[in-house]
Amino acid sequence: MAKPEKPTAPLKGRAGRKARKAARAGMPRRSEQLVEAFTLTRRRDKRFVPYLLLAFFGTLIVIELVGALLNSNYIMTTIFGILAAALVAFIVFGQRAQRSALGEIEGQPGAAAAIVTNMRGDWRITPNVAANRSMDVVHRVVGKPGVILIGEGSTERLGPLLADQRKRVQRVASGTPIAIIIVGVEPGQVPLRKLQRKMTKLPRTFKGVTVDEIEGRMRALGAFAVPIPKGPMPKGMRIPKGANPPR
Repeated sequence: MAKPEKPTAPLKGRAGRKARKAARAGMPRRSEQLVEAFTLTRRRDKRFVPYLLLAFFGTLIVIELVGALLNSNYIMTTIFGILAAALVAFIVFGQRAQRSALGEIEGQPGAAAAIVTNMRGDWRITPNVAANRSMDVVHRVVGKPGVILIGEGSTERLGPLLADQRKRVQRVASGTPIAIIIVGVEPGQVPLRKLQRKMTKLPRTFKGVTVDEIEGRMRALGAFAVPIPKGPMPKGMRIPKGANPPR
């Protein structure tokens, strides 16, 4: 029987600094990420640049007017106004960039899973636990609210898939709260951009230890038989004929 490998100790001193520097060199710089996000958002969103200018100069003008009414020092008011205007413009930049990115993947199977994967907090997602030939998919999330089943696609077609997954969850974790969220643009569905807010508003019922226990029970359910790639999928893709989810 092979012995388990011992964990490698972190490098210290000069060698450690070189290793960390090399690791950072392979990662994109923050400035490069911002430039790329700005370029992509400007290409997708025609109102992006006007909103940034309005946020910056609008904030600056308001602060200058308030400073003039209060008879404040002009130089200090201007400096504070520029800093505040830059902050407001950066907030608008983040919001518009996020909205633009969500618009690119909205409506594609796997988009909701991509959002949950990048959410802050203790959200443990198993993507694509059920699907049909029309690429309506169901993801299972375990967190402090309990178990959340997230469906993407037609509400009518998702009905049997969600009902089956609810029964399967109840079979291994009886009494655990189960929330169902259907993401999409149909009436009654949750828009992709509001999914994170919807999930964070769910009541926190359990603590970390209980979440671990629930997640362990969910492993007994397995996953979807057909290998579906994680994240958004190309539009028009369909599951091969004859492939059925496990019962």
